[in-house]
Amino acid sequence: MAGVCGLSGCLASPDRALPTAPTGRWNQSRRDAQNTAASDVRVPERGTLAWDGGSGRMLSVVADQTVYTVDDADGLTALDAQTGERRWQTALDIDPAEPVNVSGAIIDTQLVVATTDTLHSFNTADGNERWSRELRGQASSISTTGIPGQQLGLIDFTYRQNYYIVAFGAESGDIKWRDSALRMGGRGLAVFGDHVYATGLSETAREVIRCLRLDTGELLWQRDIGNQDQYSTPVCSPAGVLLGEGTDIIVYDHTDGTQRAAVELPHGRIGSIAVADGIAYVLSASGLSAVSVPDGSEQWSLRRDPGRQFVRGPLAVGRAAVVAPVYMESLGCPSVVAFETTDGTQRWQFTLGDDFCGTIWSQPVLADGAVFIDTNLHTVAALGDLSPQE
Repeated sequence: MAGVCGLSGCLASPDRALPTAPTGRWNQSRRDAQNTAASDVRVPERGTLAWDGGSGRMLSVVADQTVYTVDDADGLTALDAQTGERRWQTALDIDPAEPVNVSGAIIDTQLVVATTDTLHSFNTADGNERWSRELRGQASSISTTGIPGQQLGLIDFTYRQNYYIVAFGAESGDIKWRDSALRMGGRGLAVFGDHVYATGLSETAREVIRCLRLDTGELLWQRDIGNQDQYSTPVCSPAGVLLGEGTDIIVYDHTDGTQRAAVELPHGRIGSIAVADGIAYVLSASGLSAVSVPDGSEQWSLRRDPGRQFVRGPLAVGRAAVVAPVYMESLGCPSVVAFETTDGTQRWQFTLGDDFCGTIWSQPVLADGAVFIDTNLHTVAALGDLSPQE
């Protein structure tokens, strides 16, 4: 993991385009409604900065060779994913006195954006607004889930100590159903087939995982979470619903919520899980692991060492590589590191900082031949297979 900022890449002024236009789709946070955080795209052989730009927070959405950012001054901005040049911009009417609390998802040809009080739909081609719907009150911790092909979306948020899940039609924003059975929300939604999974605090003050029908919101089953204090975002796979509970991955059956498997991991509390081709890539408090699910056989494992600390933020998996946030002690700055999926060998690292050490806000977002990250400098950084500049 050794290296210096000048060799591994650092945030700088944009002046280069990526070698090719990045194709593939990262439709929402964690890539898809299943929360797999995995995409069958090529991770670049090198993670060199091509450009950085935009304004505000990245929406963790890349589609049709376009990256989207949001802030209270410029609203919603679409950037060319290869060059960083602005394609279009539209106002969102965000209160500058409030923290920017926005999420988005691509549903076919529209970008749905949820703010604290409004749900918007925009054409991805030109940014024209298709419709908007007011949300009751001032929501917090809002997230958006798109269901491509079904013209359906979900938002979940907390309002006055209650956790709400709302299903809406993508064509007009009409409300299909609501659920408010949980008092406080947990770690977001996951969708698999016709099931919606949510976690949170029940009326009996127990942390639970709930399964609802996607089309009606009807409760199908509910189970107590074993580790009430420490659990991760649910992730769906054909094997079941995966939940990191303390140091274990618990696999719940899609049909009735019974526990199918418990996989113990060696690196402390689980922070993030990504799943691809039957392998779970797990970022924990003190390491990164790859294990088969549901049988739990270990593929490889990397431990924290004096010069390398794994960060709790989410990771992403592409074709033959997993990209994860790592703090490099020798540099005193956070990094984004690509590891080979076969054995965990490091492919490259990109380190924030030089004159100023930044913070990585978002999950790494993957498109073919590119990795996009959001930093607390309020810029998107595009990394690709380029030679370092002197």
